[in-house]
Amino acid sequence: MNVFDLLEDDTRPRAPPIPQATPADRMAGKRLAMIHAMHIDALNETKAMMLKVEAGELDSGTLATKIETLDMMRNYVRFGNLCGRECEFLNYHHSAEDGDIFPVILAGASDGVKAVIQRLMQEHDVIHELLLTLSENVAALLADPGAETFAQAKETFCLIDRVVRSHFGYEQTELEEALGYYRAL
Repeated sequence: MNVFDLLEDDTRPRAPPIPQATPADRMAGKRLAMIHAMHIDALNETKAMMLKVEAGELDSGTLATKIETLDMMRNYVRFGNLCGRECEFLNYHHSAEDGDIFPVILAGASDGVKAVIQRLMQEHDVIHELLLTLSENVAALLADPGAETFAQAKETFCLIDRVVRSHFGYEQTELEEALGYYRAL
């Protein structure tokens, strides 16, 4: 699967309605949105730090001067720590879905819901690869702080931000009934 497939809604299968799903089932399914909101908050926090680092670079004189300042180095480390923390949280979240939640749904779901689950698991693999790339980018940034390594980390982070928001929206919409109906969450 190509990373850009995660941004194309028309390539994603749709879950058929579950006629027996109750409002309580749908409310249980909405809990996933609350969990996703915590990840979005962490992405927003990381993005804010990234912009702060970027603004600090723009306000400084030459690149050498910027890199040698203690504040700039601290900002690079903070950005790296926030990225690392969110990468771990997302990896854990997707591992829990793949290992604990999705098997419960797959055990009784229709073929349409199963197709959504299979797609979500493929998207988890793509997101995991992006998280590994970001981890490598951040390690490179910390080893060699500068505009080029920062730009690479920023580019990867911005792609992850777009992909994760798209993925979360798809997952929340398509599994809202199934999560509660199959008592998976």
